[in-house]
Amino acid sequence: MHKKFVVRLSDEERGVCQEIIKHLKGSSQKFRRAQILLKIDADGPAWSDVRTAEAFNCRVQTIENLRKRLVTEGFEWALEGKKRQEPPTPCKLDGEAEAQVCVFHGFLPPNP
Repeated sequence: MHKKFVVRLSDEERGVCQEIIKHLKGSSQKFRRAQILLKIDADGPAWSDVRTAEAFNCRVQTIENLRKRLVTEGFEWALEGKKRQEPPTPCKLDGEAEAQVCVFHGFLPPNP
């Protein structure tokens, strides 16, 4: 089957992935992406998406998305993932209000 997004890691990129795996660097997602990228590398094992998804206990769509991200957005973005600009939900309390709640519920002693 012809892949629309073919993963071809450079020697440097392959080395980065191997370092992450060898030294357990980064988040669990980054570690897993490094493992997947090495397996789907066309110049490496070149595993199929189905085989990779089975091996890493994820959906085929996850592998396809990683392929696409690498080709369209670049290696760093594929490995790190998208960074959030803001937290998913804004904070409802500022520091002062949070302290009052903690005092009220007995988590903190009141200020003298």
